[in-house]
Amino acid sequence: MKKLVLYDTMSRRKEVFRPRNPPAVSMFVCGPTVQSELHLGHARTYIFFDALARYLRHRGYDVFYLMNITDVDERISQAAAGRGEDPLKYASRMASLMMRDLESLNIRSISRFEPVSRHVDEAIRQVKILLEKGFAYEAAGWVYFDTTKFKRWGRLSHQSKKDLSLRPLELSPRKRSLNDFALWRPEVLIDGLWPSPWGVGSPGWHIQDTAVTIPILGAQYDIHGGAYELVYPHHEAEIAEAESVTGARPLVRHWVHTNLVKSEGLKMSKSLGNVVTVREALRRFTPDEIRLASLSIHYRRETDLSGLASARRRLRGMKNAARRFKDRAASVALPLTPFERALNDDFDTPNALAWAEETLRSAAKEADRDKAAAVAAPAIEGMKILGVDLLEGA
Repeated sequence: MKKLVLYDTMSRRKEVFRPRNPPAVSMFVCGPTVQSELHLGHARTYIFFDALARYLRHRGYDVFYLMNITDVDERISQAAAGRGEDPLKYASRMASLMMRDLESLNIRSISRFEPVSRHVDEAIRQVKILLEKGFAYEAAGWVYFDTTKFKRWGRLSHQSKKDLSLRPLELSPRKRSLNDFALWRPEVLIDGLWPSPWGVGSPGWHIQDTAVTIPILGAQYDIHGGAYELVYPHHEAEIAEAESVTGARPLVRHWVHTNLVKSEGLKMSKSLGNVVTVREALRRFTPDEIRLASLSIHYRRETDLSGLASARRRLRGMKNAARRFKDRAASVALPLTPFERALNDDFDTPNALAWAEETLRSAAKEADRDKAAAVAAPAIEGMKILGVDLLEGA
């Protein structure tokens, strides 16, 4: 089987996928902050990584796919306060809605979900280690990571010291450097509170993820995924924290990021108020149509909502063609060469889908039904790998 290559954000080139301990593959994708419902920007990222995990399993890998749920955040506290709810109970309710939306989109490849509120003790342990090693400092109940002590700061986002100086984080007179970030935050910011050596408070956003991944995946793992907007500072900070805590490097073998979904020409964002939630989208489009629209554009390209209507037409044609072979279609030992060739080249789903669509058209032209079914079978099976069952409901 041809080697799979994926574009690596760290190296800025396509790299042959080489897991640390094949056939085991460990994959972590940043889950949402559950102050509100999932939107189509989230959906694009999670559909992509669901399809990637499915394909890795198709190739024979034993994939353990971990996703965190950020349920400790001042935005959650603010949303809960506006509804008169306890923040953690509110977050739990919103996490349940998130799970509903993922299931509705046929995102079923995730092995384990972990709310970060279950890992606060681990976050405190890691902050203590960073203080002991000199990578962090305390300031009036806050604990900050000292980015000047981590020599590889900025490597993932490919920023020079000058670049970084123009992108200060968390402006505060307590910090030693503009790029330092909070590891522990005092109680004034959030209602979800935990005792610590530095007073009552909560872990910073970045340390929450390493508190989840290090105990479960270990000091190093194979794939870290998420939206491109998380490269800096979030994923940059995860590298600094984890490699400083454990001493092992690199934290991750392959950094994979999806690009933006735009709405009205702007990034789809809760803060901009231009989001289309998954639940709203599902009132107009089927899960398969949303999946097809997401996978029709390469994951490293920006996309918008215009593809949903064309995905509906495209999927209707593919399903109509596939239904002709329902009685004859069966799981096959695929020679999926063109399909797999596309996916092996940086998970090129647009070309894989184009091949499947063209194959179904060719099958429809065959006069011999058995021969036509044999031509169509690889396309039908290939679409199943991407989480779209062309024969469902036929």
